[in-house]
Amino acid sequence: MDTKEIQKILIIGGGPTEIGHETELDAACVQIIQAFKKQGIRSLLIDNNPFSAALEDVQPTNVFIQAVTADNVQRIIENEHPDAILPTVGGVAAISVIQELQENGVLTDNNVQTLGIPASAMMKINNPDRLNDVMRHVDMPVIASETIGTLDEAINVANEIGYPVIVKPIAPRIDTNRMLCENESDMINAVSRGLSWSRFKQCVIEQSIVGYKEIELVSMRDTMGTQVLIAGLENIDPIGIHSGDSMVVTPTLTLSNVEYESLRDTAFAINNQFQFTGVVHTHFALRADGESYYVTKVTPYNDRGTSLAACATGYPIAYVAANLYLNQKLTDVRLPEIYHFKQTAILEPSLDHVVVRIPLWPFEDIKNVDKHLGTVMKSVGSTIGIGRSTEEAILKALRSSQFSPQDELPSMSNLTDSQIISQLIHPLSSRILVLLEALRRGYQVDELNELTKIDQFYFVKFKHILDIEKDIKTHPMSIEALRKGRYYGFGDGMIAKMWQTDIETVRQLGHDNHISPTYKGIDPSAGELSGTPTGYYSTFELENESQQLSNKTVLVLGRGGNQLGPNASADYFTTEMLKQLRKSGYQTVIMNTNPNAGSLTATLTDKQIIDPVQLGDIMNVIAIEHPVKIFVPGNRHYLTRELRRRNYSISILPPDQEKRSELLSDHANIGLDLFVAKGHIVPILASDLRSDQGIATTLNQITLMRNPATLTTQQLDAILKHAKAYLGAHKRTGMVQMLYTTNGNSKQMPQFAGVRPTRLTTIAYLNKVTGINWVRMLVRQALGELDEKLIAKWDVDIHSERRSQVRGTFPFKQLQLPDQLGLTTQEVGAKISFETL
Repeated sequence: MDTKEIQKILIIGGGPTEIGHETELDAACVQIIQAFKKQGIRSLLIDNNPFSAALEDVQPTNVFIQAVTADNVQRIIENEHPDAILPTVGGVAAISVIQELQENGVLTDNNVQTLGIPASAMMKINNPDRLNDVMRHVDMPVIASETIGTLDEAINVANEIGYPVIVKPIAPRIDTNRMLCENESDMINAVSRGLSWSRFKQCVIEQSIVGYKEIELVSMRDTMGTQVLIAGLENIDPIGIHSGDSMVVTPTLTLSNVEYESLRDTAFAINNQFQFTGVVHTHFALRADGESYYVTKVTPYNDRGTSLAACATGYPIAYVAANLYLNQKLTDVRLPEIYHFKQTAILEPSLDHVVVRIPLWPFEDIKNVDKHLGTVMKSVGSTIGIGRSTEEAILKALRSSQFSPQDELPSMSNLTDSQIISQLIHPLSSRILVLLEALRRGYQVDELNELTKIDQFYFVKFKHILDIEKDIKTHPMSIEALRKGRYYGFGDGMIAKMWQTDIETVRQLGHDNHISPTYKGIDPSAGELSGTPTGYYSTFELENESQQLSNKTVLVLGRGGNQLGPNASADYFTTEMLKQLRKSGYQTVIMNTNPNAGSLTATLTDKQIIDPVQLGDIMNVIAIEHPVKIFVPGNRHYLTRELRRRNYSISILPPDQEKRSELLSDHANIGLDLFVAKGHIVPILASDLRSDQGIATTLNQITLMRNPATLTTQQLDAILKHAKAYLGAHKRTGMVQMLYTTNGNSKQMPQFAGVRPTRLTTIAYLNKVTGINWVRMLVRQALGELDEKLIAKWDVDIHSERRSQVRGTFPFKQLQLPDQLGLTTQEVGAKISFETL
């Protein structure tokens, strides 16, 4: 089919957030829908993620809130007759679905074209065996490997190759990677899991390349074979630690030009061999001496690597890819007006800054998991730091990853020497802090390199950070120490702690001596092309590139990296906030450090500032932008208090989070969500509250909401009457959930159990169930825009019999805790479903 004939495209969404993908897939989906819309293409979207901002961007008639399965996608194809299907924003699950539909002949029978990945390549991209065949075809060295389908075969092959070996499932249903096995017991365990994850019940056993350097390249290719390299990503940790659990830096800092060009040529040759269009993310294992390398993974779709590359360079990868899927050439794709510089997409970004990504792990919320880092990914999110130097980028990423309200880093000084050695060889999530502590104790760079296989370059940088730290500590209130510390990324809170003073004293010293931040733009040309970028980071140099946007600017503080609990719902909430603020006539500045955040999409805001969301950094932005209002996430109580103390105009969203909950009991099985405005108490939905495995005995076990609630008309009326009377007497603002218990007795009147702010997960669910965007209503309430006329338009039927539910999802399977009962604090995502009566 000629892509000129394409009028309707079915996009496969990413499904619930999980370890392996978070909000980056949905963020890319939003940009692709925008690009298709500009081309007059009608987008259909299947997804069951209640935190999908993309679902809000498609007309309701084109949205299919269903699980991403081959059966559901087939049904949509047969009913809606799309011209093409796009799997590149749906992760591994979408690839698996397309493969099934291809095998079953559904795509051919319905004349549906697959965009981005040709049919001939689709069966090879997550099959290591077939990938190796392609590598041989382009004269690439191939890792010794063999495909197995049983444990007996695996034992024989592993003995033949020799331990340690790597196990990889073929065509996995979830995002997995290499599993390192030191012995037969490890290997049997890994193969058992791998076979269960594989659609074909097959795994590949291959020789181990642990200790090699891991390099990733993100490239773009058009239908004519023209290619550009967007970014090189260097894993600070070696192969043996999953790239999702590794510290990553861009641009690559330890490769020679010859090595870099060789990898670039190989990536381009592979892209040509497969005939990919759009974005491709290629992983390499490079021997420490640079003498040889292997291709370990080819990902021709959006993922955390492409998201990091877009964030670091300012190159709109997803938007450009959307146009390439429609057979446009790189030389013809014009970047959107929002990017300001007049340039086509045929541009290889060059950076005048360094970006470091540090992962975030769920171990605070899940205590009983093995916290060691290895070949299976365990992180649930990440944060980045951007600076003019590697040191500044590392420190800003590290400060952002700790979430300490005082902007301080935890100390590892309590570890014994034997614990330090153990953690250097068998790393935990506190990896970088342990590396710094080892250097403090006098470990030499070469011995640390030998123990960890981390390039000596990074230990030199870590050592420089410690030298600066020592200089700051030993020269309290020194102007030169402050200048140097700030330039290399030390935060005001960190310096204040070292000087045993308060943040105001540090800031005043900086102000009096003209040690002030300047802001540098993030654009693909490193400032060479004319125009004003939208993305910025701070540093301490002479020239400032960021000016006040307007006298009607709102500053929105993002929630930083993904964590368990509020998780992806928080970024969805922020994204919808930003859309409403723009609709209400404000210019918006977002501060965030999550490279996968949809809220950092350049087309959603007027300015994106990628700096730690900490008090000192926030006040630096306020000094330039002079916002009329600052929106603070409901869970940042220290920031709220400190900003209020300085008389800034702030709004907390969701509101009333500071009041927390007023509970009479830790048990409830009925929830009634309401919107409370001046003179109005609007009931939205009554739901059954349950645990994922049945009855919840405590509130933190409520991970499933189902409606309509199992209440009689009399019981519902009694709840409504009580809720309105209670909220009339106890003033609240925004959205609240009233809690009740019925004990399953249809004749007994429900007992009041308490009231709490409506959870972010629930707000997202209510948006989908009612068709009213309650996030936007909360923003309008904060802006004073709610009036009688608007409230009268809310068409909410509390008696609706339409059946739906939202269920929390958990990372236990990936963390090898399959039988664990999940709590609300351990949710990694959620899935929503509607039932027909």
